[in-house]
Amino acid sequence: MPITLITGPANAGKAREVMSAVGRHVAHGVQPLLVLPTRADVEHYRRELAQEGLVLGARVERFAGLIGEVVRRAGIGEAVLGRVAREQMLTAIASSAVAAGGGVPAATSRELSTPGFVRALVRIIEELEVQRVTPARFEAALRAWVAVDGTGAVEGAQELARCFSEYRRMLKRISRTDQEQRVVQALDALRRERSLWGATPVLMYGFDDFDALQLDAIETLGAVVDAPVTVSLTYEPGRTAFAGRAGTFETLAPLVAEHRRLPARAEYYAPQARAALHHLERSLFEPGPARVAAGGAVRLLEGGGERAELELVAGEVWTLLDGGMKPEEIAVVHRSPGVVADLLGEVFGAVRIPYALERQVPFANTATGGALVGALRCVTDGGEARDLLTWLRAPGLLERPELADRLEARVRREGVQSAAEARALWEEEHWSLEALDRMRAAAERGGVALIERATRELEWLFAAPRRGMAAMLGNDEQDEASALAAGGRALGELSKLAHVAPELGVDAAELARVLGKLEIVSGERAAPGTVAVVDPLALRARRVRALFLCGLQEGVFPASPRPEPLLAEEERRRLAETSGLRLGSRHADALAVERYLLYAAISRPEELLVLSWHAASDDGVSSPRSLFVDDVADLFEDGLQERQRRRPLGSIGWSVPGESIPALEMESGTSSSRLGPLREEELRGELQEHTWSASSLEVWASCPVKWFVQRLLRAEDLDPDPEPLARGGLAHAVLKDTLEGLREQAGSAKLTPARLGLARKLLREALERRAREFPLSAAEERRPGLRRRLEADLERYLEHAAERESPLEPTYLELGFGFVEEDGLPALDLGEGLKLRGRIDRVDVDAEGREAVLYDYKGRNAPPAAKWVEQGNMQVALYMRAVEELLGLEVVGGFYQPLSGADLRARGVLDGESTVEIECVRGEVRGRAEVAELLEEAVAQAREAAAQAGRGELEPRPRTCAYRGGCMYPTICRCES
Repeated sequence: MPITLITGPANAGKAREVMSAVGRHVAHGVQPLLVLPTRADVEHYRRELAQEGLVLGARVERFAGLIGEVVRRAGIGEAVLGRVAREQMLTAIASSAVAAGGGVPAATSRELSTPGFVRALVRIIEELEVQRVTPARFEAALRAWVAVDGTGAVEGAQELARCFSEYRRMLKRISRTDQEQRVVQALDALRRERSLWGATPVLMYGFDDFDALQLDAIETLGAVVDAPVTVSLTYEPGRTAFAGRAGTFETLAPLVAEHRRLPARAEYYAPQARAALHHLERSLFEPGPARVAAGGAVRLLEGGGERAELELVAGEVWTLLDGGMKPEEIAVVHRSPGVVADLLGEVFGAVRIPYALERQVPFANTATGGALVGALRCVTDGGEARDLLTWLRAPGLLERPELADRLEARVRREGVQSAAEARALWEEEHWSLEALDRMRAAAERGGVALIERATRELEWLFAAPRRGMAAMLGNDEQDEASALAAGGRALGELSKLAHVAPELGVDAAELARVLGKLEIVSGERAAPGTVAVVDPLALRARRVRALFLCGLQEGVFPASPRPEPLLAEEERRRLAETSGLRLGSRHADALAVERYLLYAAISRPEELLVLSWHAASDDGVSSPRSLFVDDVADLFEDGLQERQRRRPLGSIGWSVPGESIPALEMESGTSSSRLGPLREEELRGELQEHTWSASSLEVWASCPVKWFVQRLLRAEDLDPDPEPLARGGLAHAVLKDTLEGLREQAGSAKLTPARLGLARKLLREALERRAREFPLSAAEERRPGLRRRLEADLERYLEHAAERESPLEPTYLELGFGFVEEDGLPALDLGEGLKLRGRIDRVDVDAEGREAVLYDYKGRNAPPAAKWVEQGNMQVALYMRAVEELLGLEVVGGFYQPLSGADLRARGVLDGESTVEIECVRGEVRGRAEVAELLEEAVAQAREAAAQAGRGELEPRPRTCAYRGGCMYPTICRCES
């Protein structure tokens, strides 16, 4: 049994032993096979071998490469069913079980129909096949269980057995095997004919653990074939950190011919960090350890939020790089790097830290993959408008991509939901989308035709933006290439399956679902010149100078144990007890596994270990730190926690101890990045000549930055108009039509009790006529209720106005001035370069045509005149001045008129020295001089706002920006409200 097992702690020098073994094999003219856990490890050791002149004498592979060599030498050539095709086959089998009903319990039927069932079933079948368990053996194990615990205990397991049996039967019918069966067949072939492998040495390094298939390969090659096999395992008996790996060691121990136990070596650490880091490696999780000084070798970082934590890490990494440390000598470790990938990318990108992070992302999250999935969904009955937009936005599909933006704006404003409705809107203004018709026609011809059409569409979508170009793919295009490759493989598998088993073909909805579940590897692999962002096990085979262990939160690291999706742990235990068939992981203690992961991470740095966490989420929800931090901190003197660095939630400034970070100061939202004065002379000149509306002046007065975003940038809102805004537009139009109709039919627009019935009739007719022009909601089901509510409110207002019988005649309705596109009144010159335009809801004039009162409709909560200047409500005051100047009337009153709410009384001001007598709220009848002073104050306020704009004084005013205070646009403004 030429199996050599090398064990020891992480700093025992196992890599040196393995590399020495590689050198010895090469020196004897034999090409060994070095097997490593990850692609990054493979590339790292290929470089190491090249430096030692062994690159041509040794082969470096991952475990998949070893298995591929085993299959090749065993001569296994049977066609293999790919993973995607296997999931499709098992989906059909599970669906048939649910449809058949029969003996399937209701609870099991629900389980079979859940999205995660098939993948869980795949994992169980993989386990069974690696253990060489046939359907008959599985069913026998279940019968043994039934004999002990009764039928009720194993109902779900019996259905799994039926699915397994049907899966094997179908594989045989279509003359296919799957990957696990092929590997097992190859290993069994080597066991029968040992000469097939030869004497090629195999060395496995960097694995923290071995699964059942890897153990099978080690036993077959070493114990049966008698090939020289060297296995390294990070393990020391009796240590708490290695408790989760004891089962693996005990499985290997009986197989080995030689066991080398290597002691810990402190020289792997830099001299200045040796005492602290070696103590940490030797003492983690051990009872009653001594406490030593951490020095600068171990540090703690606490962020107030997730971003603050990563900003602290970025600052420390930047300092190391600035001090001369190479990027590849630094690693950032997170329990689940993909979870923080986007945020980390933003933060590290701001500092310009070169980093490499690989993660799994959905195929549909790429432009190419998302467009294909969207096109498939568009030809189904359940296709949504967003599916059509995703397809239209595929790079290269439209010469003018902004057309898709315009369609989205219309879709969202009109509340369109389905892809068919969105397509109709597109084809009203543009060309017919014949590509979707071809996809639909292919779907109608069957699964094979649909897959072929989808394959051509995938290739076309990828090539569209690159057609006629010979450019190399950039880094930002690698995901699209991965999507093309992954999508092509999946479609190829499904096409082969559909040819041999037409009943397993897919329709458009099913194909979209299958492709939607695909995942691709996104991002860059760790390489020289980049900081590696990895999970705790990715560095098992190599060291770094500095390691940042981030996201140390309770429930994240250590992770909470996950229950088995099929056959709970207790059920698996009973199956093992009654039949001897054991399924699932050998590690019953989830915490032991997590402890080893922590050990694997903290044992990798040579000079610096940094632990970081955040006190709360970025939304302010408390997030307790992991107890693993305490396990580490307890090994060091109190100075470690006293020197802990903190960064509050929402911090803007960037710095590291003693210096600032130039790149961050420039790009990351410091005070220098806030909006400042408008300096563009041409723009300021336009503002000085600008014709203002009263509402725009009010917005500037409340906050110039809000005016900049809403009135100058004027980004089109993709959402439908807010319901209150749509309601206001319809209310204004309906009241105008009602009063104009009243004037035509009764000779006067004045509301009186005698005309109230006619006014109500006209109101209802106007609502019916104008409803399509002003949709009250994007949700069609809400419109009837909102319309009835508006009708009731407007009828209440008509009754309110009729009861008071104003002596004035509504003369001007929706009176516009200053609009160039309309042949109406000119703009009002308010002096000092300020010109005003606007639309006045209603102007009532007395019988002599001399005095007037104007009204501006409001939804509710009309502001009193006493608050106009204080709150910046200058609209009615400016309109009063406009009517005086442009119509030559003496304006004696101006009011905000609420159209809903409990109190419908108008609020404003009335000249008490005029001849007009109308009902007013107490205190709003004032002397003529007071009214004139109020108007002049409003005009002065308007002039000052326009002058500030002309000078470009873009000042944030968070106290008055949003309703009831606060900043409306903090990401643009960056003000500290």
